[in-house]
Amino acid sequence: MSSRSDLTLPVISSTSDWSPFGANFSVLDTRTHVLIELYDNERIYVESLEITVVNYWEPLKKTENTLIEQNLVDEIFCQIPFLLSHHKNFLLKLKARLEQWDSRKTIGDIFLEMLTAADVIEHYVNYVNNWKRSRDIIKNSQSSRPQFARFLEAASKNNARKLTLDSLLIKPIQKFPKYELLLQRLIKHTSEDHPDYELLIKAEKEVHEQLLKINCTEKEALDIEQLREIESVIEGALELVSPERQYIRHDMIVMSHAGGPKKERALFLFTDLLLITGIKRRSGTINKKGGQNSSTTASNLDGNKYKLIMKVPLEDVEIIRSKDENLRQLQIEVDNLNEDIAVLSQITELSLTLHCNHSNLDDMVKEMLNNLTKNLQLQQNSDLQLCVLDLTVITQNGLEMVSIVFPKAEIRSSWEETLNDCKAKLGDRRSTPEMIATVPIRKTRAGLQFTCAAPTLSENGRDVWVCNSDGYVGQVCVLTLNEKPEPTVTSCNGVCNTRILCIASIPGPGIQNRASSFTSGKNRDKLQPQKAMQFDSSSSSDEDDRTEDDEKKAEHRDSESSSVHNEEPDKFSTMWLGTEDGCILIYNSNDNIRIKKNKIKLQLGSSVLCIIYLEHRVFASQANGLILMYERDGKGGWCTNNPKQIIVANSSCPVSKMVVCNSKILCASGNTVFIFNPQTFEKETSFIVPGNEPNRPPQNPPISCMFVSGNALWLSLQNSAIIKCYNTVTFEMVCETSVAPAVQKMLTSCDDIIRQHKAACLRVTALVHCKDLLWIGTSAGVLLTMPLPHVTPTTGKLTSIPPVTGVPHGHTGHVRILTSVEMPYPLPKKGTPKKSSKSKGSTEIPTVKSTKFLVISGGDGYEDFRTSNLSEVAGREDSTNHLLLWNI
Repeated sequence: MSSRSDLTLPVISSTSDWSPFGANFSVLDTRTHVLIELYDNERIYVESLEITVVNYWEPLKKTENTLIEQNLVDEIFCQIPFLLSHHKNFLLKLKARLEQWDSRKTIGDIFLEMLTAADVIEHYVNYVNNWKRSRDIIKNSQSSRPQFARFLEAASKNNARKLTLDSLLIKPIQKFPKYELLLQRLIKHTSEDHPDYELLIKAEKEVHEQLLKINCTEKEALDIEQLREIESVIEGALELVSPERQYIRHDMIVMSHAGGPKKERALFLFTDLLLITGIKRRSGTINKKGGQNSSTTASNLDGNKYKLIMKVPLEDVEIIRSKDENLRQLQIEVDNLNEDIAVLSQITELSLTLHCNHSNLDDMVKEMLNNLTKNLQLQQNSDLQLCVLDLTVITQNGLEMVSIVFPKAEIRSSWEETLNDCKAKLGDRRSTPEMIATVPIRKTRAGLQFTCAAPTLSENGRDVWVCNSDGYVGQVCVLTLNEKPEPTVTSCNGVCNTRILCIASIPGPGIQNRASSFTSGKNRDKLQPQKAMQFDSSSSSDEDDRTEDDEKKAEHRDSESSSVHNEEPDKFSTMWLGTEDGCILIYNSNDNIRIKKNKIKLQLGSSVLCIIYLEHRVFASQANGLILMYERDGKGGWCTNNPKQIIVANSSCPVSKMVVCNSKILCASGNTVFIFNPQTFEKETSFIVPGNEPNRPPQNPPISCMFVSGNALWLSLQNSAIIKCYNTVTFEMVCETSVAPAVQKMLTSCDDIIRQHKAACLRVTALVHCKDLLWIGTSAGVLLTMPLPHVTPTTGKLTSIPPVTGVPHGHTGHVRILTSVEMPYPLPKKGTPKKSSKSKGSTEIPTVKSTKFLVISGGDGYEDFRTSNLSEVAGREDSTNHLLLWNI
């Protein structure tokens, strides 16, 4: 901040005191009058900023000030000194231009110069971000520090304009809307052939864009603040704050679960999430409200505290339509009444446009509206079933049905409409993949090819273990992912003398299961396991009976049970590698594989084809038809000496792929998919996946790729260019599509012979999903994406299949591996001041955590399909394995 003398401006008390136009001021054109108004507006704004600095900021910044801590002073007046400096210079330039004014002079260029300065907009964004916090600090300090309150009162009386601090701090928020209005008036009174016209148009556009940016930033800041407030009143609602999440509404309802007793609950609906909570009523609190809109925050959530019961992504919530014919007929009648009322309302509006007398029509329409409204109310009140909404939710325990009773039918209807609207918008929030890096993996032996890959589960960072094999040597390359520098291969070492067939990341006991069926490819929250009995737990009133001693004991038990986890949360995370010669190699996730041998080596009797993790168990399928199950030893490790052996197939048709779905395991054995129950160790439902390409051997091709996303099972068969989708509830085929047309489109720039060869043997080689996108790897080296359709438990055959689109970058040879990586990282709000002080009265705002998703493909060579392959560099890197990384 400059000294007081540096901020002094020419004293111009009013427009009449100063004018470059002298005595002719009254006869000037309208354009010039607007310019004088603009100057006067700017002068008053600068004077207000000076009052803020001189009367408030400077006294509070003095070293002898004891009214309020210095860090709080900095937060209250965040950016004000900088804004004053900017606008002082702008006012001087404006004054100089007006002093030399004539009818052809311009003013738009001065505006553009100020508006396009990056630091100006940044300071305004910072100010808007901090404004609400500034007001809160002032309010809290006034109530807790009487001397500070008296200082503010005295300062408001002593300044020339008698302005309070609140009145002064709102002025920067109002500045850009005033600029926009004044520029619009200037444009209106400036002829199109005037040299200033185009400049003013550009300036007005720039103001509008910056205003949108500032308003958007303010809304984001308020949304995050609102999420923090809600997080504070819901016990157990961790990591609720996300830059992409917005709070929509909360409703008080009665709910029953699995035929149990009805309990009073609260629903919190967000743009991507549904929270079901219990209610911990405070004494004297009586709630009769059925629903609240998005303006509701923690400060007026009926004065209650809430306890999280379930946290479900909206994509896992589905509405069940009633099969009761009488109820369906009643619902149809209600829908018809609503439609008729809407039509009559439109007729009322249209009648206003008639030129003739329409009083008779108005009376008739009014009477019909009254009758229909009465009938609608009678229908809604006549049957309480209209207040009931049945939902299915996907939990760790599988698919569960929840019955919700709303206070009124119109609230149920409104909530249902809002839920459907949020789910529809959620499906449109798909970002375009951006390739961020190509990483060559130099071959230490001829013939090394990628076989599998998986990210580690360390909370502090992400490594991706990529396995190479040539049949004689198994090698692991560690790709380290950091914000800075770029992703690099930190080690590449042989670990065995055979091919590595599969790899799995196994979490330690203190880390949420990222591999479980509870987490789909969408950007989900890591949902805490919730037991079904919590739905039927004590009622709201009973929850008040918990004594302070009970709560302390519960907290003590929680702290004891999690002490090992809190000490080193990723200490026991491991990487399991399955080999062709029948071994499982186990490493700690944090081990430097270059200098450390495997922690455990399990010698088995047959090749290990697939390894997965589910609910504190590891399942490994073998080529002899067995599935081995390993359990934890209670000390953070695994009981590896005597795994449970389950016979589910035979050596001619072993389980080649396994995926988790609703706490069960879907197994691929040949061209058959069956459900394996990990509790009973029995096979359940099964179905056969028929081949669609009879000209390609074998006649009954086995399943080569498989994964689950929500209610959808996606798979492809060996030597097939077709991907299929099945409903995981009904096991009916939802859709199938060939990738051949999309691949051929991407290969148009290739040589004819190469294109024909790749098309003749085209097949799907890898599948992965990430943030509602299905990624498809092909033998042609082409990578494809397809939006994942929304599949509900009752979805049948789709009438419309999402398009398959080629990605410009790919591989020269086969796409051999595809994997996705979730990287949590702190996302500082742009321009938000850092809060470092721990002093009393200063609340440090936690950093907003976001999640970054990467998709990694591995294959032979690297190819840019947008360019011709006839260049000199074509084929130079064909023999080098490449990893390609996309930011989603």
